[in-house]
Amino acid sequence: MRNRTAQTTLILLAVVALAGCSTMTVSTDFDRSVSFAAYKTFDFIPAEEVKNPLIRARVEDAITKQLAAKGFTRSSDNPDVLIAGRARLTSETHFDTTSYGYGWGGWGGYHGPYGGYGYGGGMGTSTTVAREVPVGTLIIDVVDAKAKKLVWQAVASDTVDTNARADERDYKINKAMEKIFKDFPPKV
Repeated sequence: MRNRTAQTTLILLAVVALAGCSTMTVSTDFDRSVSFAAYKTFDFIPAEEVKNPLIRARVEDAITKQLAAKGFTRSSDNPDVLIAGRARLTSETHFDTTSYGYGWGGWGGYHGPYGGYGYGGGMGTSTTVAREVPVGTLIIDVVDAKAKKLVWQAVASDTVDTNARADERDYKINKAMEKIFKDFPPKV
Protein backbone atom coordinates (compact mmCIF):
# COMPACT_ATOMS: atom_id res chain seq x y z
CA MET A 1 0.00 0.00 0.00
CA ARG A 2 2.83 2.35 0.88
CA ASN A 3 4.51 1.79 -2.51
CA ARG A 4 1.17 2.49 -4.27
CA THR A 5 0.81 5.77 -2.34
CA ALA A 6 4.34 6.81 -3.30
CA GLN A 7 3.67 5.92 -6.93
CA THR A 8 0.40 7.91 -6.90
CA THR A 9 2.22 10.89 -5.41
CA LEU A 10 4.87 10.75 -8.13
CA ILE A 11 2.20 10.55 -10.83
CA LEU A 12 0.43 13.55 -9.31
CA LEU A 13 3.69 15.48 -9.36
CA ALA A 14 4.12 14.53 -13.01
CA VAL A 15 0.71 15.92 -13.88
CA VAL A 16 1.30 19.12 -11.95
CA ALA A 17 4.88 19.79 -12.85
CA LEU A 18 4.66 18.78 -16.48
CA ALA A 19 5.10 21.91 -18.45
CA GLY A 20 8.28 23.82 -18.52
CA CYS A 21 6.42 24.41 -21.79
CA SER A 22 9.50 25.48 -23.68
CA THR A 23 10.77 21.90 -23.62
CA MET A 24 7.42 20.15 -23.49
CA THR A 25 6.72 17.95 -26.46
CA VAL A 26 3.13 17.46 -27.58
CA SER A 27 1.80 15.08 -30.17
CA THR A 28 -1.83 14.65 -31.14
CA ASP A 29 -3.81 12.16 -33.18
CA PHE A 30 -7.46 12.05 -34.17
CA ASP A 31 -10.07 10.12 -36.09
CA ARG A 32 -10.25 11.80 -39.51
CA SER A 33 -13.74 10.43 -40.15
CA VAL A 34 -15.24 12.40 -37.24
CA SER A 35 -16.92 15.79 -37.68
CA PHE A 36 -15.68 17.73 -34.66
CA ALA A 37 -18.03 20.61 -35.53
CA ALA A 38 -20.88 18.50 -34.13
CA TYR A 39 -19.35 18.56 -30.64
CA LYS A 40 -20.44 21.42 -28.38
CA THR A 41 -20.48 20.00 -24.83
CA PHE A 42 -18.04 18.01 -22.70
CA ASP A 43 -17.56 16.47 -19.28
CA PHE A 44 -14.74 14.63 -17.49
CA ILE A 45 -14.16 10.99 -16.75
CA PRO A 46 -12.51 11.00 -13.32
CA ALA A 47 -8.88 9.94 -13.48
CA GLU A 48 -8.48 7.20 -10.89
CA GLU A 49 -4.74 7.76 -10.59
CA VAL A 50 -5.20 11.47 -9.83
CA LYS A 51 -6.56 11.11 -6.30
CA ASN A 52 -5.57 14.56 -5.06
CA PRO A 53 -8.66 16.77 -5.50
CA LEU A 54 -6.54 19.97 -5.69
CA ILE A 55 -4.53 18.71 -8.63
CA ARG A 56 -7.55 17.19 -10.36
CA ALA A 57 -9.38 20.52 -10.03
CA ARG A 58 -6.39 22.44 -11.46
CA VAL A 59 -6.17 20.16 -14.48
CA GLU A 60 -9.94 20.19 -15.09
CA ASP A 61 -10.11 23.98 -14.71
CA ALA A 62 -7.26 24.44 -17.19
CA ILE A 63 -8.91 22.13 -19.73
CA THR A 64 -12.28 23.84 -19.19
CA LYS A 65 -10.71 27.25 -19.91
CA GLN A 66 -9.19 25.98 -23.14
CA LEU A 67 -12.40 24.33 -24.35
CA ALA A 68 -14.60 27.30 -23.31
CA ALA A 69 -12.36 29.58 -25.38
CA LYS A 70 -13.16 27.34 -28.35
CA GLY A 71 -16.94 27.48 -27.81
CA PHE A 72 -17.45 24.30 -25.76
CA THR A 73 -19.67 24.13 -22.68
CA ARG A 74 -19.26 21.76 -19.76
CA SER A 75 -22.37 19.62 -19.25
CA SER A 76 -22.74 16.63 -16.96
CA ASP A 77 -26.27 15.88 -18.26
CA ASN A 78 -25.64 14.81 -21.83
CA PRO A 79 -22.11 15.69 -23.00
CA ASP A 80 -21.04 15.20 -26.60
CA VAL A 81 -17.51 14.20 -25.58
CA LEU A 82 -15.87 12.91 -22.44
CA ILE A 83 -12.35 13.96 -21.43
CA ALA A 84 -10.06 11.49 -19.66
CA GLY A 85 -6.56 12.20 -18.41
CA ARG A 86 -3.86 9.70 -17.54
CA ALA A 87 -0.35 10.27 -16.30
CA ARG A 88 2.83 8.31 -15.94
CA LEU A 89 6.23 9.05 -14.54
CA THR A 90 9.46 7.69 -15.96
CA SER A 91 13.03 8.88 -15.87
CA GLU A 92 15.78 9.53 -18.34
CA THR A 93 19.48 9.79 -17.84
CA HIS A 94 21.08 13.20 -18.38
CA PHE A 95 24.85 13.59 -18.60
CA ASP A 96 26.48 16.76 -17.31
CA THR A 97 30.08 17.33 -18.41
CA THR A 98 32.36 19.92 -16.86
CA SER A 99 35.70 20.66 -18.49
CA TYR A 100 38.55 22.75 -17.20
CA GLY A 101 42.16 23.23 -18.06
CA TYR A 102 45.08 25.61 -18.20
CA GLY A 103 47.85 26.36 -20.59
CA TRP A 104 50.85 28.55 -21.23
CA GLY A 105 52.94 29.36 -24.19
CA GLY A 106 54.57 31.96 -26.34
CA TRP A 107 56.59 32.61 -29.46
CA GLY A 108 60.04 33.90 -29.86
CA GLY A 109 62.68 34.45 -32.49
CA TYR A 110 62.31 35.14 -36.16
CA HIS A 111 58.74 35.35 -37.57
CA GLY A 112 59.47 35.44 -41.25
CA PRO A 113 57.29 34.29 -44.10
CA TYR A 114 57.89 30.63 -43.23
CA GLY A 115 57.01 30.75 -39.55
CA GLY A 116 59.07 30.80 -36.41
CA TYR A 117 59.57 28.80 -33.31
CA GLY A 118 57.86 28.78 -29.98
CA TYR A 119 57.03 26.86 -26.88
CA GLY A 120 53.84 26.01 -25.03
CA GLY A 121 52.02 23.50 -22.98
CA GLY A 122 48.80 22.85 -21.20
CA MET A 123 46.64 20.39 -19.44
CA GLY A 124 42.92 19.78 -19.21
CA THR A 125 40.39 17.37 -17.86
CA SER A 126 36.68 16.68 -18.03
CA THR A 127 34.26 15.16 -15.57
CA THR A 128 30.94 13.63 -16.59
CA VAL A 129 28.19 12.96 -14.08
CA ALA A 130 25.08 10.94 -14.92
CA ARG A 131 21.84 11.85 -13.17
CA GLU A 132 18.31 10.52 -13.40
CA VAL A 133 15.73 13.17 -14.30
CA PRO A 134 12.02 12.51 -13.74
CA VAL A 135 9.93 12.83 -16.91
CA GLY A 136 6.17 13.16 -16.72
CA THR A 137 3.82 12.15 -19.51
CA LEU A 138 0.22 13.31 -19.61
CA ILE A 139 -2.22 11.61 -21.98
CA ILE A 140 -5.53 13.29 -22.65
CA ASP A 141 -8.26 11.34 -24.43
CA VAL A 142 -11.39 12.83 -25.97
CA VAL A 143 -14.08 10.17 -26.33
CA ASP A 144 -17.34 10.45 -28.28
CA ALA A 145 -19.90 9.98 -25.48
CA LYS A 146 -22.58 8.34 -27.65
CA ALA A 147 -20.35 6.10 -29.78
CA LYS A 148 -18.01 5.35 -26.81
CA LYS A 149 -14.94 5.64 -29.03
CA LEU A 150 -11.73 7.60 -28.88
CA VAL A 151 -11.79 10.51 -31.35
CA TRP A 152 -8.77 12.62 -30.28
CA GLN A 153 -5.70 12.08 -28.13
CA ALA A 154 -2.82 14.26 -26.96
CA VAL A 155 0.40 13.04 -25.40
CA ALA A 156 2.56 15.64 -23.65
CA SER A 157 5.94 14.97 -22.09
CA ASP A 158 8.36 17.11 -20.13
CA THR A 159 10.81 16.99 -17.26
CA VAL A 160 9.23 17.33 -13.84
CA ASP A 161 9.84 20.10 -11.32
CA THR A 162 9.03 18.43 -8.01
CA ASN A 163 9.61 21.64 -6.03
CA ALA A 164 7.03 23.86 -7.76
CA ARG A 165 4.92 26.17 -5.58
CA ALA A 166 1.11 26.25 -5.91
CA ASP A 167 1.11 29.41 -8.05
CA GLU A 168 3.81 27.92 -10.29
CA ARG A 169 1.71 24.76 -10.65
CA ASP A 170 -1.33 26.80 -11.70
CA TYR A 171 0.71 28.70 -14.27
CA LYS A 172 2.44 25.60 -15.64
CA ILE A 173 -0.75 23.57 -15.91
CA ASN A 174 -2.53 26.40 -17.75
CA LYS A 175 0.41 26.84 -20.13
CA ALA A 176 0.58 23.10 -20.72
CA MET A 177 -3.13 22.89 -21.55
CA GLU A 178 -2.82 25.88 -23.84
CA LYS A 179 -0.12 24.06 -25.78
CA ILE A 180 -1.95 20.71 -25.72
CA PHE A 181 -5.27 22.12 -26.96
CA LYS A 182 -3.73 24.61 -29.40
CA ASP A 183 -5.03 22.75 -32.48
CA PHE A 184 -8.21 21.33 -30.97
CA PRO A 185 -10.67 20.71 -32.49
CA PRO A 186 -8.66 19.51 -35.47
CA LYS A 187 -9.40 20.79 -38.92
CA VAL A 188 -10.09 17.86 -41.23
